[in-house]
Order: sequence, then C-alpha cells, then structure tokens
Amino acid sequence: MRSILRNLLPLLCVAACGRGAPSAGADEALATADSAARQEDPRAIYGATGAENLRVVPVEIEIRDLPNGWNGMKIAALSDFQLGLWPDNERVATAAVRRAVAERADVVVLLGDYVARGGDYAALDRILAPLQGKPAFAVLGHADENPEPEGEPDSAQILTTRALQRNGVRVLRNSRAPLGRNGDTAYIAGVEPFTARKPEWRQAEIYGGIPGGPRTPVVLAHFAATALSLPTDKYGAMIAGHTFCGRVEVPGTPRLSWVNTTLFPGTPDPETRRIYRIRGSTLFVTCGLGYGFVPVRFGYPPEIAMITLRGFSSKATRDSIKAPPAEANVDSLIQSYSRRDTAATDTTP
Repeated sequence: MRSILRNLLPLLCVAACGRGAPSAGADEALATADSAARQEDPRAIYGATGAENLRVVPVEIEIRDLPNGWNGMKIAALSDFQLGLWPDNERVATAAVRRAVAERADVVVLLGDYVARGGDYAALDRILAPLQGKPAFAVLGHADENPEPEGEPDSAQILTTRALQRNGVRVLRNSRAPLGRNGDTAYIAGVEPFTARKPEWRQAEIYGGIPGGPRTPVVLAHFAATALSLPTDKYGAMIAGHTFCGRVEVPGTPRLSWVNTTLFPGTPDPETRRIYRIRGSTLFVTCGLGYGFVPVRFGYPPEIAMITLRGFSSKATRDSIKAPPAEANVDSLIQSYSRRDTAATDTTP
C-alpha cells in the first residue's frame, strides 16, 4: 500500500498541494510528502481535511406509485465512516451527521462500514449522538460483519448494532420498519451485505419476508451488487454505498469505474454514472465519507447524498443496464467488490 502511495505522491503534490511541476528539488519534496503521509496528515495528500471537503449532493429518484405522503421526502444517505483507517475519518463522519441533521432531512439512512479497524466504538457513539430522537435507519457493511475485534468478547456485528441502537438508529437486517410522513405510513427495508452471495432459495426467503409494492418504496444495502438479487419490480428503489469515486485507480478497491464497467457493463458515462435501472428498481450509489491511506478518494470529496423521492404513476421504463456477463456470477462480483484485506464471515444457513 505505502509503495503504491509513494509512486503517486509526485502527481498528488502537483494536483492537491499546489507545489507545481517537479523540479531539481523534487526528491526533497517527495521525501517531505512521504514523511507527512507516514504521519497520516490529510492535507499532505488531499490538500485539505475531509471535513473541509465535505459536500451535500442533491439526488432525485422517481418511484412508481409512491405513497402521496412520501412525495418530496428527503433522505440523507451516509456511508462508509471507515473509522480506524484514517485519523480524519471521525471528524468527517461527525461533520456529515451534524450537517444531515441541519439540512432537516426527513430521515437519515446509514449504509455500513462504520468501524473498519481498531474497535473504537466510543467514537461511533460520539458521531451518532446527534441522531438521537431523529428518524434514522441503518444496515451493516462487510466490515461490520467481521469477527470480534482484538480484546473484545463480542463480535463487531454485535458491538456495531449496540452502538447504533444506543443512539436511536433502527438496524434493519433482512427486515423493514415503518415511517410516517404527511399522514402516509410506508416502510424502509434493509438487507444484509452478502445477500447476493446466498443461494437462490435463501434470497427468496429473505425477500419473501419483506413485503414489496408501493408500501416498501426503499431498500437499503451496503453493496451496489445487492441490486442484482432483487426480485423484479418488487421494490421502488435501492440505496447502496461501498464505492469510492476518486480518480486514483487501485486494484482491489471498490471503484466507481469498476462498478460501471464490470458490475453493470454498458453503463453510459462510466466515470460519473451512479443511478441505474435494475430489474425494475432504481439503484443509487453514494460515494460515501471515509478516507484510507491509499488515496482512492482523490478527486472526489466525501459526500452526504440528499435524496428526494418523487412519485409517478406511469409504467416503469425498461432497464437500461445490461446483465453481467454469463461467466461472471454474482458471487465472484461480490468478492471482487469487497475489500480484499477483510475476511467476512457468512453464518446464514
């Protein structure tokens, strides 16, 4: 990882640090930047802290037969806090949660990968505190499914779930929960991160336990690949995360270009496309918040996706995304899409 970053640093210093083109002092500049990177200084690589770069991205999703009371609903979607991968990540996530509350979103949804390394669940409590008393729902990510952190008797799944629940966040594990707005009650559903890897009978069991139709217009998931397991025309929209949208291509990381060329081949504008039609549902993928040591977020700041739901009654348009190649099954896609340094376990029968 560090060797990859070191090879990238001259370019990054030109683009992010304003140092200009390499000169006779390039070696000295490289040594200085490399030393700063070893100290994990966000400004040395990205030119600013993540919290300074945080932005709100407006998104509109049209959903057929959306309940009238949900028309115009604003959903703040936050994903991938990645606590433990970069010291600045707690500040970024804290700023994002506070901003989502300040923007008066109708509901905040969290899409997984909260504590990626180190087991600092006290930090997660600090970040989530502003959500107490607010409508908020969450799913877990693959990092949250890891075995117990070092020195902890409980699994990451248990510790993460407890932290979310302590702060009033409803955790959805292959389930749905009601949300009322303007006199209309409908449901937000959420599925486990590795749903698309499960056998067809188990997928049918999961989705069979989550009633669909207009009263369940939104499903939350960690992986965008989960959309490939959705029953046709059963749910209006899926919101997913686990995707970095930066310009630095690092094999094994969840890159937007990979999503658009391999996961959903044939996507128009593969560098920017993040809204898809899959099996009659609309999929939106947020680029998330957290930074890692390798600058895969370089060129794309952390975001709060502010999603507005719009209803319509006409027939859904035909899917515009081609199916994955026949030789690339969903299991292999999910494994490629996961961080390769995380060994996630699947205990579902």
